[in-house]
Amino acid sequence: MSDEKPVKSSIAPEAAARLVTKLIDDPVFRELFQSDARQALADIGYDVDVQPLCCDVKQLASVDELRAVQAQLEKHLSTSSGAMTVIFCFEAGKVGGSLT
Repeated sequence: MSDEKPVKSSIAPEAAARLVTKLIDDPVFRELFQSDARQALADIGYDVDVQPLCCDVKQLASVDELRAVQAQLEKHLSTSSGAMTVIFCFEAGKVGGSLT
């Protein structure tokens, strides 16, 4: 039996998948996320009061960049306690590097 405590998830796996899918497939959601990440997250049911400082990105990663790391990003968002406060999870040119 391990003495390690499980990592507390910042976002449920289903919500992480929904977020990444919408960032890839929904141009209106992408635009909202770029301009007001808190509102975009609230719109998909994420409790923004849990993480009041989240995802302010200067330039959102492209659809292709997000698609290339989709599974990794979903896993990272649902297992890292600080994932929603680290902008590099969504920042253009940095998303892949934040997952390693």
